[in-house]
Amino acid sequence: MALLRGNDYIESLKRINPEVYIRGKKVEKIYEHPMFRQTINHISAGYELAHDPLYKEQAVVFSEISNEEIPRLQMHIQKTKDDLIKKAILTREISSQRICSGCMSNMLSVTYAMIHDIDSMHGTDYFPRFENFIKRIQKNGELIAWGMMDPKGDRKLPPSKQPESTDLKIVARKKDGIVVNGVKLHTTFAPCAHHVVAVPCRALSEDDKDFAVSFAVPIDTPGIKMIARPSPGPSHEVSIESPLSSKFLGVEAMTIFDNVFIPEENIFMCGQWDIAANLPFYFASLHRQSKCACSAGHADLFAGTAALCAEVNGLGTEVSHIRNKITDMIMSAETAFGCSLGSVETGFTHPSGVYFPNAVIANSGLNSIRSSIGTHISHLHDIAGGLIATMPTEADYNNPKLKKYIESALKGSSKYTTEERFRALNLAQDLAASRLTGTILGFTINAAGSPETNRVVVNRLYDLKKRVDISKQIASIEI
Repeated sequence: MALLRGNDYIESLKRINPEVYIRGKKVEKIYEHPMFRQTINHISAGYELAHDPLYKEQAVVFSEISNEEIPRLQMHIQKTKDDLIKKAILTREISSQRICSGCMSNMLSVTYAMIHDIDSMHGTDYFPRFENFIKRIQKNGELIAWGMMDPKGDRKLPPSKQPESTDLKIVARKKDGIVVNGVKLHTTFAPCAHHVVAVPCRALSEDDKDFAVSFAVPIDTPGIKMIARPSPGPSHEVSIESPLSSKFLGVEAMTIFDNVFIPEENIFMCGQWDIAANLPFYFASLHRQSKCACSAGHADLFAGTAALCAEVNGLGTEVSHIRNKITDMIMSAETAFGCSLGSVETGFTHPSGVYFPNAVIANSGLNSIRSSIGTHISHLHDIAGGLIATMPTEADYNNPKLKKYIESALKGSSKYTTEERFRALNLAQDLAASRLTGTILGFTINAAGSPETNRVVVNRLYDLKKRVDISKQIASIEI
């Protein structure tokens, strides 16, 4: 099948009927509902990327699994250094334009490696099943929603010791499949995807074996319910306000599995508790390499918006404190992106064929730029000015009785009209003083795992003993 267009994707939504709720009400037609407009726009833009002459060379890749050209960021299994480098370059560029590049290929790749481990350790036949699933979605151009994070309940207790665990669990084993029950959180864009892929999110013990489960099912499988949180932008059409969040980003969902039957051919893990820890370990490497590039793109967007606001305000970037603040954003972006690329050079090839970056470098780079996001927001407030929190609304500006006053009061640089300044300040408001701001903070701080998980990975993998031994040698201390 040829690479799909955005309209093809929208048409595909008309052929599925998931059980989705938003603001307490059941959604009848996802593709027509105003609260899913940004999500559908965002995903459609991802499909269109493969047809954009500016990005096609990086955005499209040939799959050896399906013998098809496929979109790199959405469904490719990453097996070479070149895969990871092109992904990082593309991720930074797209994230600088619409915050999220939709990198589900990371999720498929880490699952691919984990399932290979299961078969190698236990002699099972899950890996061919997963390859068949990959082939199917690649040929049909279908998207996955990623179900990794369990609710966990009392964080001090493993799932088997929880009084009433809602972590995803096998509740029945049948001749032709299993029945699962439980919840997955943070399933980004899920109501507008085609399939849910579930995986474990942490190390498990033998007592937790029923929680060691992985599978893929269509999102409209009976028993699956999704409670969607609206995207951060307005649900109504606007022309000036929220210029980014009114067009892109999307819903998050709590995905509930209410005694859902999973057929045998769609099961990729069933009780192999000793392999469960591999998934988050691989995730901590591959997805955080992407996240370095993603956060670099966010810093690029903040830097560009800050420079634009300085211009419309009449100061420009020649003013030293403005130039220095923007330079800080740029250096933060380049540091994180450098770690994304550097982690690839010293990575390794997993027995499944998946290429993994150096987790120490990837986690260090991500932790570095994460610590800067609050400063970037602060700098944008400082450079743009207090108006981004207090200025009149678009409705005020469009009121003929009020517009003349706003036109006069908000005039800035003579190089720009008042409306152009108003538009620039609205972008700054969207990034630094809105619900989108909270989403960006959430994306930066907790997406791909919290900052503390970066430290855990680095502490576990960095060879500190080697460094101590070298210091002892230099100091003439017996090793």
